[in-house]
This record gives sequence, structure tokens and C-alpha cells, in this order.
Amino acid sequence: MNDRPKFTRSAAIQALNTFLGEFRLACARCEVAGSLRRERPTVGDIEIVFIPFYDQRREGLFDTTPYSLADETLCRMIGRGVLAKRKNVNGSEMWGDKNKLAVHIATGIPVDFFATEQDFWFSYLACRTGPKESNIALAMAFQRHGWKWHPYRGVEDSEGHMVYPSSEQDLFRLAGLPYREPCDRK
Repeated sequence: MNDRPKFTRSAAIQALNTFLGEFRLACARCEVAGSLRRERPTVGDIEIVFIPFYDQRREGLFDTTPYSLADETLCRMIGRGVLAKRKNVNGSEMWGDKNKLAVHIATGIPVDFFATEQDFWFSYLACRTGPKESNIALAMAFQRHGWKWHPYRGVEDSEGHMVYPSSEQDLFRLAGLPYREPCDRK
């Protein structure tokens, strides 16, 4: 039984509007996923898939280190009290390079940030948009063709070569399934 609190779509959109514009400026690509993207009337969280912009920090006379502008933006939002880091169900803080679990302070709505790369974008976005039944259908369709769907990377063909879908429609086509808009993935 899922006893996580649910939030109205309008409350989630209002929370999203307090930080998404600023966050998008730090990203090469950024999309809301999950049940909010599927236009569900209630949501358990806000999911955001993104590709960060990177910059270089000088560390000494000749050394530079790349850093994520998206990570820097999230840290500023935490400092201002817009977001806070959130612990997972095991009580561990999840704030890594790829996955960051946060909470919108004013509303208490969980906000999950998922970083990815351009080649992996459409596979990752489809997976994080879900729902679970859609992801299972995709995985099973690929298996029937002797392929394997790696939701956070792409698709492995029967010869072990990776295929990177050029759109969500392409992902469904590769699986041999009709494309469904996010709001129709139920």
C-alpha cells in the first residue's frame, strides 16, 4: 500500500513555477517528467530530467575542473530556502551526480532531479515519465525482438550495439509499439 501523500496538480505546478525558470537557465535541456507530465490530477512528487550546462573552475595556474551549473543553481536554491535535500526511504541523503532528492520547502512536495546526457535523453525521459506499466510494456516489447531496453541509457540490439532513440516516438517505434502521448500512458 502506498501511503505517500498526494498533491494536486495545481499545487505541484505552483511549486514548480517557484524554481523551474531559474533551474532551466542552468540546463542544456530540462523537462518535467512523471505523473505531472502525464497530466494526472494528483502527484506524489515532481520529477525533472535534465542535461546540465558545464563550466570550468580554475584550480591553480593551469588546472581547471568542470562543474555543473545546474548543481550550483540547486545549491543556491537550497541556500535561499526554496528547496532542501531530502532523505530516501532508507534514511540516506540522495544527492549524487545523477540523482538528487529534494523537497520544495513551502509546500512539502518532493522534487526529484535526474541528470543525464544527450544520447540517453529520450530513453531516460520516457522511463521517468512512466508509468510503470508503460515501462514494463516497452521492456517486454524489446525482449520479444531479442533487444534490451536500458531505461537510463538506450537500447541494446541483438548484436550488443547500443541504439540511442532520436525521440520518444522513435523509442516506441524501435520497440514495435504505437507511440502514446504522456497523458495517454495509463
